[in-house]
Formats: sequence, C-alpha cells, structure tokens
Amino acid sequence: MTTGGRNGGSEAMLKTVLYLPEGARRHAAVIERLMESGLSVTTPGSVQEALRFLGARPFALCLVDLAGERPPLAAIRALRAQLPNVSVAALFDPANPLLAAEAMSAGILDVLAWPFETREAATLLANARDQQPVSPASREEPAESADSLIAQSPAMQRVAELIAQAASGRLGVCVSGEAGTGRTLVGRTIHRLGDDQRTRPFVTEDCAEAPQELERRLFGTVAIVPKASTSTGGTEQIGPTGALYLARGGTLLLRNLADAPARVQARLARVLRDREALLLNGKRAVVDLDIQPIATLDTGVDEALSDGRLRRDLYKQVAQVRIDMPALRRRREDIPLLAVQVLRQMCLERQVPVKSFSRSVLQVMMALPWNGNATELTSLLETFIETVEGPVIQLEDLLEHATLDGVAEPVEAGATLRDAKARFERDCISAVLMRHHGRVPEAAKALGIQRTNLYRKIRQLNVARSLLSARR
Repeated sequence: MTTGGRNGGSEAMLKTVLYLPEGARRHAAVIERLMESGLSVTTPGSVQEALRFLGARPFALCLVDLAGERPPLAAIRALRAQLPNVSVAALFDPANPLLAAEAMSAGILDVLAWPFETREAATLLANARDQQPVSPASREEPAESADSLIAQSPAMQRVAELIAQAASGRLGVCVSGEAGTGRTLVGRTIHRLGDDQRTRPFVTEDCAEAPQELERRLFGTVAIVPKASTSTGGTEQIGPTGALYLARGGTLLLRNLADAPARVQARLARVLRDREALLLNGKRAVVDLDIQPIATLDTGVDEALSDGRLRRDLYKQVAQVRIDMPALRRRREDIPLLAVQVLRQMCLERQVPVKSFSRSVLQVMMALPWNGNATELTSLLETFIETVEGPVIQLEDLLEHATLDGVAEPVEAGATLRDAKARFERDCISAVLMRHHGRVPEAAKALGIQRTNLYRKIRQLNVARSLLSARR
C-alpha cells in the first residue's frame, strides 16, 4: 500500500519511506505523522514483500517499527544482508532503549523515538542521505552522521530543542558541562543543522592551547586595542589568516573560552558585538563578520563570570542560547544506543569485524556511574575491541575490564585476578541493586542471571544487605 506523495520525479524519490509496521498497533498514527512530515509512505505486508519493493525501486529510507510483540530483529538482519545499500532505521519506544540498541547491533543506521516531531523525521531522512554509500571506497570513511547526537533521554531531549533553536536563528551559543559530555559535538551539530547546503565554513580554536599564540590565530594579527574598545568606537583589526576572517558566513567554535587571556577576550567581545572589522590586507577595507559564535566551557560558568576569568560582555555575545550538557550518568537511557554506535564506528575505523553487546552487558552499563563520561566509555570500548575475541561482548568481559569510579583502583599487594573480579562484581551488583531500589527480581533481570544466583552472589560477595528492598 502506498500513501501520500506530494512531489514528482527525483525530488519525490528523496522523500519516499518504506514503513514496516510488523503488526504494530500504532500503524495508522505513524503513517499519518510521516505524511505530515511531507513524506510518501509505502507499507508492505511482510518482510518478503518489503524486500521486493526495495529491490524494485529506490526508497530514501526503510523504517522498521519495533513495537510489535516479537521485535523484528531477524527482519532487520535480512534487510541488511540482502540489500546492504538500503538505509534502514528503527522506530522505538524511549522506555525500551535496550531494544533500540539491539536493533542497531542488528544493522540499522539510525533510530527514531515515538512519538516524533516532523523535524525529527526530516533529520532522520537527512542522515539517511548522508549515510548512503556512493561506492565501496566511501564506506571506509566515517560518515559525518556517525557522530550524531543520541538524544532519547529527557535531559538530552531538552538539549536537542536548544540545538534546533540555536541552529535556526544562528544565535550565539554557550555549551557548558563536564569534560567528555559532547560539548564540541553539540557545536558541530548546530553548525550542520544550520548549513543545509554544506557550504559554510566551520572553524575551531582551542583557547587553552598555546594562549600566547591565540591572539594571532584568532585575529590574524596582534593589534593594540584602542582605549575606546570597552565601550564604543574603534574598529577592530583582523588579518586574512585569522580564524575570525576564515569563519565568515559560518561558525566559529571557541573551546575553553574562559582560558583565553583577558586581552583576547576584550577583542573578541568587541568584534562579535560590532560584526565588522578592518581587514589588514594591504587595502584596509571594512568587512562584515557574519559569524555564529559557539563557546564551550566547563561547569563553572557562573564562577568564571564572578571571578573575572570570563568577561561578561563576551559572555553576552556567545550565550544567547545556553546549553548545559548532562553528564552521562544523568542520561542513562542514552547509554545503550551510544555504546553500540561508538563501538560500531570504532570497529569500522579499525577495519575489524563489528562486535555487539549481550543484553546483560548493556543493562549493567546503564547502571555504572561513568564519572569520566564519554572518554571513559570510549576507553572501555577500545579495551573490548583489543581483548574480546568473539563477536559478542559478554558480562564476563565487562566484569574483567570495567571500573566503577572511572579510574582503575590500585590493586592490593598479593591480590589475584579473581580478587579483582570479585571486588568489581560486588560493586557492580551493589550499583544495580541501588538503581532498582533493592528489588532483587529486577536487578537479576538487568544482570542477566537467575534470582537464586543473584542471592547466592550477594552472600558470597558480602554485598551490603541494607541495599535489599523489604519487598524482594
């Protein structure tokens, strides 16, 4: 069955979606929402019919619904195996991130949470176009959308809303958060969403690196700041090799802005306020500076303002939208998808067979504190790639290599590998019990073991009995 269809020719081809409901009750609602997004929808009656449709004519995307009683993971594997060049995405319930992660391991390229907004459907389609392989060689290059933001948790949904606001208005943006929370990725995402034609420059400068050279890197020249620069008057001077000039019409990402010297901050505040500068290229012409500034800072933004490390007039220019990035431990619903996405990309970059996770591993990873955020997660995944020989990462692999505090604890003299694994297993069980409020049946399910085995481990490992709920 085919519904919708508003354009003809090749333009319409770019907006065709094959939707595989697999018995989902929300069948009609999904089709209606897709059509509201301006898409033409074809709905096959089975996987076999879907394969025939996809083999007969091109579709921009194949969307598989995971809402059925028997999630169609086998269907996803069949689609990917028989038609590897077709972009396959999955529609899932945010309450079940593990299923979405399993679908990604089965071969889907992207996910869409239900219910979705029309702009989210448009973004999904754009990602599908970006990921379409042009030739076998193109698959060796990491796709730009491989770094796409995972935003299924409530905390990241708010971030996604602010990103859309900043991209649509080309507003100054301040992104704050702990190291490893994706501040630079947010900046790139804002730029990408605001650059439909992929023609605008994206320039990055780290204000914490070689601050003595920062002024020349940013402005292309070291100039004397006029005395009037703190209020009005005095056109700023820049050179043609500076980041400000190179970023005209695009985005300038300023990492660790509070680490910039006071002199540099003063010049930045004025040039971003005036949106023009005197170009020192032999002609001394005034040029417009249409730049979207994006600044990343650590979590102490208010402290940096109060103690003077960050100028308030500069902050005003770069903080028309402020985005506070949640730590990974505050967005646990995103961890399964994030782990699968990053692991797959790392395997492709290293040209090794793509590995996957067992469900119990993903459950436990959701319960870990991740004090090192994505940096800690990436380090653990690198260890898995180097040490796990099989195609599936099992709970034993996690217990052997992960830590609960983000850094490896010193091993006591004479301690054996069994001692280290027992210590981590005890801490891991404690963390999962706390996450499930002491309810043993739920904790056992998350750990992928029987309830009786969990009780046995609690006794053997001397897990604090106070962690157990009265209702067990």
